[in-house]
Amino acid sequence: MMILRCVPQFVDEIWGDEDFGKFYGVGGKLGEVWLCSGHPERMTRVFDQNDLEGNWNEIKERWEVERFPFLIKHIKTREWLSVQVHPDDAYAEKNGEPWGKPEMWYFIKGGRLVNGLVSGALERLKNGDRDWNSLLSFIDVKAGQAMYIEPGTVHAIGPKIELYEFQMTSDITYRFYDWGRGRETHFDQAMEVVKETVAKPFDLSEFNCSHFKVKRLNGLPSFLDRRSVYLASRSSFNGKYFEKPTAYISTDGGKLACEGEIFEMQMP
Repeated sequence: MMILRCVPQFVDEIWGDEDFGKFYGVGGKLGEVWLCSGHPERMTRVFDQNDLEGNWNEIKERWEVERFPFLIKHIKTREWLSVQVHPDDAYAEKNGEPWGKPEMWYFIKGGRLVNGLVSGALERLKNGDRDWNSLLSFIDVKAGQAMYIEPGTVHAIGPKIELYEFQMTSDITYRFYDWGRGRETHFDQAMEVVKETVAKPFDLSEFNCSHFKVKRLNGLPSFLDRRSVYLASRSSFNGKYFEKPTAYISTDGGKLACEGEIFEMQMP
C-alpha cells in the first residue's frame, strides 16, 4: 500500500450552499466536504491503486500514530458561521481529546470574516456585554490568501466564502454567538479557552506550525513523500480522472498525476 485516494464525506449545514452541493453532485445545503478524515465520527473511505478499499488501522500503523492526525475540508458558505473558538492541546486533553484544533485556511473565494475581538472586549464580555457587532473585529480577505487560526482565536467565516481548511483531527468547537439562529452556544467553555489573538493573512508557499506544515506546490515531485497527505483540485488515479478536489494519503511514497492547485500536508 503506497497511495490511497480518499472518498469525501458530505456535511449539510444551516449556513451551507445548495450550489456547493450541486458542484459535488449531492443535494441539500452542503457546507463542509471532509476530503481526508480519520476522525472516528466521520471517516473517509480510502482506496488503493487497484481500487481495493484500504484499512485505517494499517494507515495508522504505517504512519506510526495511534490516531490519524490530519483533517482536510472544503468549505463554502451562504451565511455566517457561528462566532466560535477552539481549545488548545492542554484544554482538549482534559476533555478526552488528544489535541486541540489549530487550523489553517486557504481562500478560494474571499470575503468578510470575524478575526478576533476588539481591544477590551474580553473584560466587557465578563461584565455581561453581548453587543457582538461592537465586540468583534472584522477583516476582508482575498482569494489566494491564507490564515492560521491559532487555538483561542475568536473567528467566524462570513457569507459567500470558499476555502480549504487544514487542521488536526479534532472537531471541538465552542460557539460564542450564532446570529440569532437558536443553536446551542457554549459561552462558559468559550471564555475558558479564548485568547486576545488575531490571525494575519499571508501568501501561502510553505506554512509551519507546531502541529503540521502545509506547502502549496507548483507541481508534484517525481516521487511523493511518505507520511504525507496531498490535496489536488484535479487529479488522475488508477486510470480515472477526478475533476473535483480530492485528497490522497501517502504511506510509503509513490507517484500521482495532479493538475490545478496542489497542497502537501505533513508532520512538522
